[in-house]
Amino acid sequence: MNHATTPKGDMLIVLTPQEYETLRGDAALAAAAQAARSRDTAAPRMPADLAQAMIDGTLHPLTAWRQAAGLTQGALAERAGLRLSTVSDIERGKIDPRLSTLRALANALGTDIDDIV
Repeated sequence: MNHATTPKGDMLIVLTPQEYETLRGDAALAAAAQAARSRDTAAPRMPADLAQAMIDGTLHPLTAWRQAAGLTQGALAERAGLRLSTVSDIERGKIDPRLSTLRALANALGTDIDDIV
């Protein structure tokens, strides 16, 4: 990047084509990220401690997302139209839920099915 000055004394910044394309790409990525954030305002955000526990395997993904959403098992079950025991059994790894159950839980949490399994 170089600087130049107009005859009126205004400073200009001169970029190489490669610098310009890099800057354009960065701006496009930033715009895409902002658009994604604005679309997902209702989705819960995963706090770092819950994400780490999920990655470590000490917390079931459904439990992490439920806690991130600030819900009890009962509240999640009610939102998803399921029994409390179903949510509890899934979180404890006692059952492998049906796709329809996972879909109901993901919808209730505002996440994707992939997030909770």
